[in-house]
Amino acid sequence: MTYSKHQLAIDTLFLSDIHLGTISCHAETLLEFLKMVHCRRVILVGDIVDLWSIKAKRRGLCDAQLQVVKQLLAMAREGIEIVYVMGNHDAGFRKILADYPFDYGITNIKLCNQHVHQTRQGKRFIVVHGDQFDNQVRCPQLLSSLADSIYSGLLLVNRWWNRRRTHRGEHYFSLAKAVKSRSTRALRYIHDYQLAAADYAARKHFDGIICGHIHVPAMLEIDNVSYLNTGDWQDSCTAIVEHLNGELELLEVPAWLRSRNAEKLLPQIVA
Repeated sequence: MTYSKHQLAIDTLFLSDIHLGTISCHAETLLEFLKMVHCRRVILVGDIVDLWSIKAKRRGLCDAQLQVVKQLLAMAREGIEIVYVMGNHDAGFRKILADYPFDYGITNIKLCNQHVHQTRQGKRFIVVHGDQFDNQVRCPQLLSSLADSIYSGLLLVNRWWNRRRTHRGEHYFSLAKAVKSRSTRALRYIHDYQLAAADYAARKHFDGIICGHIHVPAMLEIDNVSYLNTGDWQDSCTAIVEHLNGELELLEVPAWLRSRNAEKLLPQIVA
């Protein structure tokens, strides 16, 4: 198959924390990205559908979010393997496994609690959402609930603020990231979470771990273990991609889309 230079040809795409069902989900950007990706496999690393938000607000998915679901199903019908690793916000799907063996796959879609991924370079990664590490990085329930409320508020303000920035031709600015980077407690939590995840991979004899959950994209080496966090689609809009040569990259999707769209506007030089 011939690919346009404006499309992304990769082996595997890793996405997490899309939170379909929330108003802070950047579904339009994700849909644009998915339509430009050609890959062999998509691994969804949890919190794809936010069942908590849907239940609390008694509201389903908006049109753009439904289009994301339809695009993923279309990719599965085209023969792309879809692996759905469940997280805490879509943990309701975990109950399905007790009644039906979705982990064996159905129409190219595999539903599971964790997944083992081997790259084209032979490295083995354990793929989990990461909420299981919360027990090792303890935070008082009241403080956790308060932090979640503050974060949700920041995302709403962030969305409004960045609409104004877009109209002025300015790039996306993450208010939530700025606040996290200045909070000692948040930085400690992120650090401890990363150590817990890397330790888990080491104890299971994997080369690395790919996870999500904390909405902080990263690619780190921790005691000879590769720690990769996919980020989220409420704020960072990032993904992990495995290229055709087996190399892994943390991709800032809005920046990638801007660069591709800019290339399309360049005049074509004919030799």
